[in-house]
Amino acid sequence: MFLSIRTRFGPIAVGLPLAFGALTAAGHAGEPSGSGAASTQIDAATEEAATPWTSLASNDAPEDFHFVIVTDRTGGERPGVFPAAMPKVNLLEPAFVVSVGDLIEGYTEDQAQLDREWDEFAGFVNALETPFFHVAGNHDMSNAVMAETWRARFGPSYYHFVYKDVLFVALNSELFGMVSDPASPVPGPWTQAEQLAWLEGVLADHPQPRWTIILVHQPLWDYRDGVRGDWPRVEAMLGERDYTVFAGHFHRYVKHVRNNRKYFTLGTTGGGSSLRGPLFGEFDHVAWVTMTADGPRIANLLLDGITDENVVTAESREAVAALAGGVTSTAQLFDGDAFESGSVTFEIRNAGDAPLAVTPTVAAGPTLRHVGDIAPLTLAPGEMAEVAVELAASVEPLPWASVVAGRVTWSLNTRLGERPIVFDMHSALLPAGRMMLPAGAAPTVDGDLGDWPALPFVVDRQGDVLASSTAPEDISYRFALRESGGDIYFAARVVDDSVPTLPWDTARYQDHVLLSVDARPAPERARNLSLYAAIEAGDLARLALDYMTPGDQVAEDRSIGFLDASRAAVEWRTRRTAAGYDVEAKVSGAFLDAQHGSPWHTARIAVQATDVDADEPGLTALHWQPYRLGAAPAAGSGTFVRAAEAD
Repeated sequence: MFLSIRTRFGPIAVGLPLAFGALTAAGHAGEPSGSGAASTQIDAATEEAATPWTSLASNDAPEDFHFVIVTDRTGGERPGVFPAAMPKVNLLEPAFVVSVGDLIEGYTEDQAQLDREWDEFAGFVNALETPFFHVAGNHDMSNAVMAETWRARFGPSYYHFVYKDVLFVALNSELFGMVSDPASPVPGPWTQAEQLAWLEGVLADHPQPRWTIILVHQPLWDYRDGVRGDWPRVEAMLGERDYTVFAGHFHRYVKHVRNNRKYFTLGTTGGGSSLRGPLFGEFDHVAWVTMTADGPRIANLLLDGITDENVVTAESREAVAALAGGVTSTAQLFDGDAFESGSVTFEIRNAGDAPLAVTPTVAAGPTLRHVGDIAPLTLAPGEMAEVAVELAASVEPLPWASVVAGRVTWSLNTRLGERPIVFDMHSALLPAGRMMLPAGAAPTVDGDLGDWPALPFVVDRQGDVLASSTAPEDISYRFALRESGGDIYFAARVVDDSVPTLPWDTARYQDHVLLSVDARPAPERARNLSLYAAIEAGDLARLALDYMTPGDQVAEDRSIGFLDASRAAVEWRTRRTAAGYDVEAKVSGAFLDAQHGSPWHTARIAVQATDVDADEPGLTALHWQPYRLGAAPAAGSGTFVRAAEAD
């Protein structure tokens, strides 16, 4: 069945699954502009033999048109980015706008919360002066309640439409397998078998469009464990027709070529991102697509510039990742109660096929001094070098609780074929001490810090060298640790000028203290992975951790269900205070023993406090030490040894 939607360029025929009944247009479809006898020849003349133009054949064929693709807005939304993009899209005057999903934060069964989020999103897209086509992502559809909400608001979760003989197919990737459970399709009113049968019918009904555009949220062809679900069946159905595929989900742009067809995973339009720039595929953008006689032509319109479709290819992504991953701090732990002097060593590997020039710059920070100089170096392909940064304490001896990380900036210069690759990456500069975890009597975990005579760790400045907030003005905290009977106890006093209660949000998105404890044996305990890599590798689920919020009510966070056992290993209580709130927690020694494979003796501990202010957008995360799951971790940071194991 078809619905005709009029744009300034002409009608769009929209095909919906038959299960949703017949839809009829409110009006009749007009002729596309540019049809008929309209000429695309430029009317100009001169009596001179020479002309001030190169040609009079305009690049404006009647069958050409433009559309815009917006990508992930949520999954760590940065408020304001997506709505600010809508007026910019209007300036482009596309025929219509399509999406690749993750339009709301979702992951809830609270109908009122879903309605709030979808109403908010509707307010954003209502600012568009052209049709908008929704596509379902995992944040939009992760349970049966969300699926039914989608159907009530938007009807089908997979559909197609045709414009100027181009077939657009929107697929529901969560029917191939949910992000939270790849082996299971999202429950609700649709099945994967129905979607595949529908797709087969649509392609049979449109055997020879001039092009086919596939819109799907998950890039099912680009997972580390291989192609997922029924995606090979989709490619088999597409066969030899001309097609292009667009996806989102990973929040990093990359172009692949499969089956001699182009596959694009887009970046973000406000979703969570480190925003390291084009070489990493991390930028906010919309894709501006021009349909030509030779297929789609893509320009990535960044909020601060324009790039072509090759801004990141699969080859350049791997090359840049290898270069960035080729600079690592080695795991070395200092003994003693304080730091006086020593070196932090970095390994640099050139995994590329061209020489790599490396220029280091050291900023030692407020508590350390850099001793000596480090000369630039050039590595041949495959070569590895060690760079030792000599440090001394600015005040000797410097207790480990007072050491603040500095930073090394590495300017990297190489080539990928004929393309120059030049970028800076940063490493945390932190001499890591093997700190003693004091033993003592087990306190009562009730949020009352009367059992804690001192809170020796003071966090009043940003401990992560790449955090967006380097000088938090309205939050600080102190904390202490204790071991008793194999359990780890934690106490923190947070000073925060505003602690709003947000019952509609999960703990991750309001004021909280995040404590994580990793008691696995080395080298697993010492390695640093990015957040998403740690999730995929299963590392995150082997840490004891929880988000400890002073809020009386918080929404359930189903998106982190894989952390249920990790969170259950942390018992905690909070209490409001006149200056903020107190936190007290117990980490199960039995859980730590299980992760270690025997009674644990060493643990790597990370602490951060997150601040949310009702009158300010976004979150501020104040880290004690460099964020272990961030872009600039420090090897071995936060390592504690049980007092009984000190010898």
